[in-house]
Amino acid sequence: MFSRRQGSSSSDKKIKKEKPTAGAHELFLEYEGFLAPSTARPRPPPTPLSKPSTPLTYGEKIGHNVKLSDDTPRSSMASYGKQRKSFSGLDVANDELRSQPKRTPSQRTKSFLSFGKTAHGESGHSIHNFSRPGPNYIVEKEAPAQSITSGWLRRCMSTSLKHRPSPPSSSMTPPPPYDGSLIFEDDDFTALPAMPGCVIEPEPSRPSSHLASGAAARAAAAAQNEILDSMRNVTLAEPHLTRDSESGVGIEVRDGGETMAEFDFDIPVVRHDPLSALPLELVGHILSYLDASSLLNAELVSHDWHQSASSRHVWKDVFHAEFQEVSQRGTTIAGNGLAPGLGKTVSCQEWKSMWRARKALQQRWIDGYAAAIYLEGHTDSVYCVQFDEDKILTGSRDRTVRIWDARTYECIKVLGVPSRGAGSVVPPLPVDVADRGQRPFAKLFSSRSIVEPERTAPWLFMYHNGSILCLQYDDKMMVTGSSDCTLIIWDVKAGYRPLQRLREHTAGVLDVCFDEKHIVSCSKDATICLWDRNTGDLLKKLNGHRGPVNAVQLRGNLVVSASGDGIAKLWNLTSGLCIKEFPSKDRGMACVEFSPDSRTILAGGNDQVIYQFDTSTGELVREMKGHEGLVRSLHLDSASGRVVSGSYDTSVKAYDMRSGETIVNFTKWTSSWILSAKADYRRIIATSQDSRAVIMDFGYQLPGIESLEA
Repeated sequence: MFSRRQGSSSSDKKIKKEKPTAGAHELFLEYEGFLAPSTARPRPPPTPLSKPSTPLTYGEKIGHNVKLSDDTPRSSMASYGKQRKSFSGLDVANDELRSQPKRTPSQRTKSFLSFGKTAHGESGHSIHNFSRPGPNYIVEKEAPAQSITSGWLRRCMSTSLKHRPSPPSSSMTPPPPYDGSLIFEDDDFTALPAMPGCVIEPEPSRPSSHLASGAAARAAAAAQNEILDSMRNVTLAEPHLTRDSESGVGIEVRDGGETMAEFDFDIPVVRHDPLSALPLELVGHILSYLDASSLLNAELVSHDWHQSASSRHVWKDVFHAEFQEVSQRGTTIAGNGLAPGLGKTVSCQEWKSMWRARKALQQRWIDGYAAAIYLEGHTDSVYCVQFDEDKILTGSRDRTVRIWDARTYECIKVLGVPSRGAGSVVPPLPVDVADRGQRPFAKLFSSRSIVEPERTAPWLFMYHNGSILCLQYDDKMMVTGSSDCTLIIWDVKAGYRPLQRLREHTAGVLDVCFDEKHIVSCSKDATICLWDRNTGDLLKKLNGHRGPVNAVQLRGNLVVSASGDGIAKLWNLTSGLCIKEFPSKDRGMACVEFSPDSRTILAGGNDQVIYQFDTSTGELVREMKGHEGLVRSLHLDSASGRVVSGSYDTSVKAYDMRSGETIVNFTKWTSSWILSAKADYRRIIATSQDSRAVIMDFGYQLPGIESLEA
């Protein structure tokens, strides 16, 4: 609806005078006479116009079909019949528009009424209330609009202009209210209804020389292009909605290709190498956040990228990020000498080659691709084993502990006096037959060099006179348990010299473990003993099991035990009480494992199943199945998330602790029962009743495997 304000205050005029510059819209209003000119401009003399021979059509290429009047000069409008081109800008159009005189009221009336017709020839608006000073108000039929601005801009301005009214005339009679009978149809307006007492002679029309110059058209088109440039790819879904840039509601995203083709925007693409603009230290820090596969792809970008992405410092961070859990745990858990495979902490370490070796090693675990290395030297069943990257320790029924070199596989020391009458004939290995398990891709046997025990040592009486059933060591001491019902503490730094014998159990000691403060042992007499590590004094005796306690594990102030009575118990060392029980479904338990975070308990036994319990709730999480005999040994490698088990069915298996699925299945690699099995990042070492220990080495002859050793 078009209306005029009845007056304007002096404050409004003051505000308008304070505008620093005038845009295309303000100049157009000033040109139409609705705004006062910002600066005084001379009025150029009118220029005679030449009438075109044929009428032109505006917007042939963009879908418009508006006929131009005969008074429109051909020279100024010919360019609108072609594909629209970009204008020189607002500055040139504004300067040209400022040089034109403002229009008279009669010319404004004609141009103002022409906004009722859209560029497509459709009726766009109807006037509901229109007032004009004068005694009479009669509108004659007008020619099509002579303004060369687009229909869109005319509609926009017709709803946003605020007209400045002329001073009221004493002879003006207020017109009656409009009844809504004025409409726009075809190419002309219908005559306004005659209003009583409002008769006025229309002013004779005269050609407008400043209209024909094209300045207003160029200014309006430049303003339109400016608006389109700001809108570019985003337009409002409906024209009456305001732009909601916060939530994006009602915003329509056009296809980028159509928008570019329609408006012909020339957007430059910036291509700069970020590595050339940043210091090397910052580049290395950024690249260290990539994973290994992304870093390998980054090396292929260019020579500079290859040099930056191949840095040792970058690959060190990537290596530790991928094996973060290993690095957080450190090199050794208390009472466990297993190495994590992080390599040596030296400045010249090739972390990239270490990563490749570690990935290849993981793939061998998945494929079950390992070599079998047999350690032969014991003369009877090998009950227990523990190892690190330098040495392997085994305890046997022949009453000795043998120390093996982990790289040459030779026996370098024998602790204890071999029992008399122990068998010296080693049973032959089974012939390779097709079965469900993976077979070794290579076999290797240790040398048969005979190492005699030290029989003249002054501490000869300190040795065990029974089978070595269990052992545990760290970098300071070793503790062994025997069927002679005693434990012996050995000084590792003094060449494995026996220090002290612990006596309390009344039957064979089946398992032992320790930390920095305590030593925990369990026995066939159904008891658990807690010893002081530094003094060897007995601190506490735990009773509660109704059968032999076959295995124990210590984590801080908690101890978990597995017994032949078919129950695993969780004990509090401070109170000496059992705080939770974890029963099996059938028969007794022979082995148990306690996770380093004390949240998971694993137990196995006669029912051929590995149970996984939640320590907090006491609930059974899952059962790992696959063995066909008693599960004799368990080992949890929490760094890699693998559970390794040995069974009386002569098989060694590895499970994924998170899913419970079988990863490795080595069957019939020995000729008898598996009595113990331990694992690290590279290998599994299992001991058997056939007096052998077998190393299942996944890193055998793997390039770069030595770089992972600590």
